[in-house]
Amino acid sequence: MAEAKRVPDELPESNLGLEGFDQFFSEFAAGQQGATANGDQYMQVQVEKLLERFTELMSLSVDQRVETGKIANQLIENQRQLVATQQILIKLMERSIELTRHITTIEEKLPTLYELPRVVESLRQRLAEIEGVETH
Repeated sequence: MAEAKRVPDELPESNLGLEGFDQFFSEFAAGQQGATANGDQYMQVQVEKLLERFTELMSLSVDQRVETGKIANQLIENQRQLVATQQILIKLMERSIELTRHITTIEEKLPTLYELPRVVESLRQRLAEIEGVETH
């Protein structure tokens, strides 16, 4: 004969040892809210630190840009002075070339100048001969 279906005394859901299950998760959820608050505070501190660091970096960047601007201005001024110095140097070189040409011209005339006393003496003697004057 067929066995009759056995009917349990209690429903299986009530005897699973899940007593306090709802209480555990309600406490866990309450703890999560506290943990989230702590996490939010931690994140707030981190965000403040990051903002402080970002501010420092921005300040450093601005300072570097100001210094770069000063250096660029100094470089421009140095280039202007270099150009002015080069122009002065070019003028001096041109003047030096003119003086060298003038000195060369004088040097070319010097042999004639050195001969001048001899030519004058020769002319004086010829004039004396022509006029018949004796010279000592």
